[in-house]
Amino acid sequence: MLPSLLATAFLPLALATGDSTPKFVAPKSIAELETRINRVLDSAKVPGVGLAIVRHDSVIYAGGLGLARVSPAVPATAATLFRIGSTSKAFVALTALALEREGKLKLTDPLRQHLPTFYFDNPWEATDPVRLVNLLEHTSGFDDNSLMSYANNDPTPLSLAAGLALDSTTRVSRWRPGTRFSYCNTGPAIVARLIEQIEGKPWEQIVQERWFTPMGMSTATYLRPDSTKVVAATLYRADGTTAVPYWHVFARPAGSINASANDMSGYLRFLLGRGTVGGKALLPGEALDRMERSEASLGAREGFTVGYGLHMWRATDSTGYTWTMHGGGVEGGLSDLSYMPAYGVGYAFQINAGNGAAYRQIAKLVRAFVTLGLTPPERPAVAKTTAGVRDRFEGWYHTVSPRMQHLYFLERIVSVSRVTITDTSLTLTPLFDKAEVGIPVDSTHFREAGEGAATMALVVDTANGRPAGIETMGGGLGTSWERVSTAQALTNIVLAALWLAGLLLTIAVALFGVVRWIARKVRKRPTPLAAAASAWWVALAAAVALLTNVTLLGVGMNDLHAIGTLTGISGGSWGAGVVFLALALIGVFVAWRGNATATRWERVSLVTVRLVLALNFVAATYLAWWGYIGWRTWG
Repeated sequence: MLPSLLATAFLPLALATGDSTPKFVAPKSIAELETRINRVLDSAKVPGVGLAIVRHDSVIYAGGLGLARVSPAVPATAATLFRIGSTSKAFVALTALALEREGKLKLTDPLRQHLPTFYFDNPWEATDPVRLVNLLEHTSGFDDNSLMSYANNDPTPLSLAAGLALDSTTRVSRWRPGTRFSYCNTGPAIVARLIEQIEGKPWEQIVQERWFTPMGMSTATYLRPDSTKVVAATLYRADGTTAVPYWHVFARPAGSINASANDMSGYLRFLLGRGTVGGKALLPGEALDRMERSEASLGAREGFTVGYGLHMWRATDSTGYTWTMHGGGVEGGLSDLSYMPAYGVGYAFQINAGNGAAYRQIAKLVRAFVTLGLTPPERPAVAKTTAGVRDRFEGWYHTVSPRMQHLYFLERIVSVSRVTITDTSLTLTPLFDKAEVGIPVDSTHFREAGEGAATMALVVDTANGRPAGIETMGGGLGTSWERVSTAQALTNIVLAALWLAGLLLTIAVALFGVVRWIARKVRKRPTPLAAAASAWWVALAAAVALLTNVTLLGVGMNDLHAIGTLTGISGGSWGAGVVFLALALIGVFVAWRGNATATRWERVSLVTVRLVLALNFVAATYLAWWGYIGWRTWG
C-alpha cells in the first residue's frame, strides 16, 4: 500500500525514536526545541506544526511553528486547527467506558444486542460473536474500509448511519473475533452509532458535552471549521506546496477531528490527570487504565504488556520507555499523541503535510526533550529458550492478518520469513527486509535490544488452525504469523521470481525482435515469422496489460478520487487486469498448438515462451483467486 493511501486510511504511525548514532543530543530548552523543529520543517518542506507539551497538570508549551497556510502566508499558532486523524478514535472508547459505568452497555456485549439489524457477517457468531470490545480493539476480523468509501467526500455532511451504509461488504470476520489484530476504521464508527441510539443525540453533540467542553477543548470540531472564526491549517502533499482539498470523512468518529495545540493540551491534562482536569473528575482512573490496556486479542492473552487497547495503544521504543499513544493521518496531515502516566509527561503534535520522515524526526526531538532527566525503567532480564520450543517453532512463516484483503495476495508472499531460534535469541529474517533479532524474556516471549517489554510471542492458536504461530506487537500494533512448510514457502517465492523474470524476459525479447526486424529491413533481408512469434506476442500483450494495471493502481493510490470512484484510472486498472487474465488463458492455447520449428534456437524460443505463458496462467489464477483481478476499487 502506498504512503498516501496509508495516511488517508488514518494509519496509526508507530514511532521508533532510538538512534544508534552518538551525534544526536536531546534539546535542552524550549528555545532549542523550537529551533530544531524549524530546521526539520525547512529541510522537509513541511509548512507548519502545532505542538503541545504537558507535565502533570501544567502546560509546558502550546504553540505553532511555521505556516498554517503557504499562500497567502498565515503563521501557525497555538490556536491553529490541524487534522488529528485516528487520534480521534479514543473519544469513542472514552464514551463507551463512561456508558459502561452508567450501566447502559458492556464492552462484552455482542454487537447484535444493540444493533440487531446492522449488517455484518461472522461465520463464528454463534460461539464467538463480534463484541463491542472487538470493534474497539480491532479484533473483529473485519476488512478495512474500501477505497470507494475512503474516496467519499460528501460535504453534506453524512450522518453516521449514512456513512456506514456506504460500505458493508468489508464487514466480514475473516477469522474468529477476539484472536487476531487487524486495523479497521469501521469499528469505532459502529460503536459511535450504537452510542447515538443509546443517548438519542448526534455523535458530535455527545462528545462536545461529555469531553470537549469539560476538557477545555473549546475549538475542537469533527466538522469543517468556520474559517471566519478560526484559523484552520491547509493540508499539503509531501512536497509542502500542493494543497489537499478538505476531506469530509465518511465515518467521522474514526478520524475527523480538527484541534489546536491549545485543545490538545487540555486533552493531555485529562489523560495525565487520570480522568480529572481542572479539578473535575470526568472518568475514574481505572477506566483510563482499561482504555490503555489490550485484552481482546490472542497476543494480549499471551501476556503482552504492550499492544492496542481501546483506541489507545502502548508501545515500547528502543530507549526502553513505554509510551501510551495514538497516531493518525489524513491525506496531507499527520498527528501524534503520546504520554507516559507513570512519569506525568506527554505531548501532541500535528503537521500539515504528508511527510512521514519529518513526522518521525519531530517525534524524536519532542520525546527526547520531554524525557530529559528521566530514568527509563529497567529492561527485562535475559532468559533462555528450551529445546522443545526451538523444535516446535523454527521454520518458515508468513503473515495471516491483512488489513486490506484485496492486497493480501502480495503480502502473503513478501512477508515470507525464516525463524531461527537459539537458546539466547529468536531471529525473524524476511526475504525482502532486514532481520529482527529477539532477546528471550522467557521461553516464548521476546523483545528487541533496547525495548522495555516483550513484543513477540510464540503461540498455539488452535481456534484458527495455527499449531505454531507468532504474534508481534511492533510499535504496539499487532501482526499474526503462521508457520508454513518449507515447500509452500519456497514454491511461492520461486514461482513469483520465475514469473517476474518471465515478464522481464518477454519485454527483452520484444525489444530484441524490434531491433532484429529493423536491421533486416535496412539490409533488405527477408523477415520470416518465427515459429514462436505469435506466442511471444501474446506474452508481450499480457505483460503490457499487467504493467498497465499496476501502474494505474499506483497512480490512483496517490489520488483517492481517481481510484475510489469510477474514472479512467480505476476503470482502466480493472480493465487491464481482466485483459491480463484473458490473455493468460489465451496464451495456454496459443503456446501448445502445433508449431513447426526449423532450428535449435526456434525450439529454445518455443520452450521458453511456453514456460512464460504457463507462469502467466499460474499468476493470473492466483491473482483471481485472491480477488485482485476483477477488483472494482470504486465499488
